[in-house]
Amino acid sequence: MSTSQPPTRSELPADPNRSWIQQPTTPSTTSPQPPQPPPPTEQSLTDGSQPASTRPRPRPPTISEAAQTIKPADFLTFHQAPCARTGLLTGIGAGAAIGAVRWIMGLPIPRAANWAVGSGVLAAVGQYEYCQLRRMQEREKVKRVVEVHAAKRAKEKKEEDERKRAVEAEGARKIEAEKEKGRGWRLW
Repeated sequence: MSTSQPPTRSELPADPNRSWIQQPTTPSTTSPQPPQPPPPTEQSLTDGSQPASTRPRPRPPTISEAAQTIKPADFLTFHQAPCARTGLLTGIGAGAAIGAVRWIMGLPIPRAANWAVGSGVLAAVGQYEYCQLRRMQEREKVKRVVEVHAAKRAKEKKEEDERKRAVEAEGARKIEAEKEKGRGWRLW
């Protein structure tokens, strides 16, 4: 009687409720491939082994390569991307409103639906980009605030250190003055 090992994390589906979504698995090959040499690094290319003009330029990615990076799980989580929700809701609302107005104005339903879809997509993309712009501006503001706060803290710390040094120097002067005072002749 043999006991089976529980599946490892890489063998489990991405979502147990959706077993058709599997994490990508690497195909096993029966024939061992010869080891590939490591790609040249920036250091190896600039150390004189290859002139800069003969370096191979990386080719731009193709649409098919980009499409291969899309996983089925991406379609289930695209709404969680920042600004996607507001963009989609704005697009739905604008598309429905413009489609209804165009239908009320007398366009046939298929043409009004085309207007609805087109304006919905345009509104969704516009709202998404506007939201991304606001997020970028907010990140820049936060970065500036952090820099100003750090500079202010450094200035305050420097002033505090100078104050401490001044107090220590004053204390040392008082001690020296008392020692000088005590070195003279005393009658009692």
